[in-house]
Amino acid sequence: MNDVALAIDIGATKVAVGLVARDGTVISRTDISSKASSMEELNQRLASAIREQLAEATSAVTGAGIGSAGPINEIRGTINPVNISEWVDFSLVDFVKTVSGITDVRLIGDASALAYAEFCVGAGQNATNLLGVVVSTGIGGGTVLEGKFFSGKMGNAGFIGHTVVVIDGDQCACGARGCVEAYASGTNMSRNAGMESFEDVAAAARAGNQQAIDAIDKGAKVLATALVNAVATMDLDTIVVGGGVINAADVYWRPLQHHFETQLEFLNFPSTVSLTRSTLGKNSGLIGAGLVGFISVDQREGAL
Repeated sequence: MNDVALAIDIGATKVAVGLVARDGTVISRTDISSKASSMEELNQRLASAIREQLAEATSAVTGAGIGSAGPINEIRGTINPVNISEWVDFSLVDFVKTVSGITDVRLIGDASALAYAEFCVGAGQNATNLLGVVVSTGIGGGTVLEGKFFSGKMGNAGFIGHTVVVIDGDQCACGARGCVEAYASGTNMSRNAGMESFEDVAAAARAGNQQAIDAIDKGAKVLATALVNAVATMDLDTIVVGGGVINAADVYWRPLQHHFETQLEFLNFPSTVSLTRSTLGKNSGLIGAGLVGFISVDQREGAL
């Protein structure tokens, strides 16, 4: 089949809208900012990007998939992203259906989209139990269990960024204290280093700045704790990490791997766990959203 899916990947600072083929190829892509002064402004921006992509389609667009920062309600088709206040309880699925005219639209978490993409066409193709993690402005997670995409009852399976690892710890954007995201996101590693952005932190760490090195090490250690907890809970064999922070893998990956392997030893599980970086880069979430967009189409047509 030569059809394509409309794919939407919603992160804390930007939204990607594109067309994705069944083999995971990104045909085209438009990026917009998710920072806006009102819901109306953000909605207009998204609607324009959707129409722009549909106008570029040279094949039939038969379905749509959305990967959104969470939490989400997959049943109702609504999103409530921690870092996008304009979209509190926003009926995104209905909005996309109205703008695009596409009837088969599926909503999943942004890290669930990464997990599914890496499982299908990326670093997790040989996995059985996989956790996909996005480390960026926020932290999200998504799962594949027993070789099947698993989003949970409401679509939030693997939502490790808001699991609590430090009792009465730092305030998180979600309102709780001690969440993984409060220490391990790019935004909060920047805060802990006293710098404007994670790019600044990474550059300072490369130059030997101890404050930057310590902030990265602390964030990596907290994330590693959450990852090991996930291994203990789901008996994972593969963890794939993506997101903007991985662009600084030269200063981030070694401490993350060290803390993960150190803590993993205490589990004494009989099998190994592969901790690896996303191979699909910035398109991972878009690819996963697109591939998921085909699922409801195929179910309706009896292909699944």
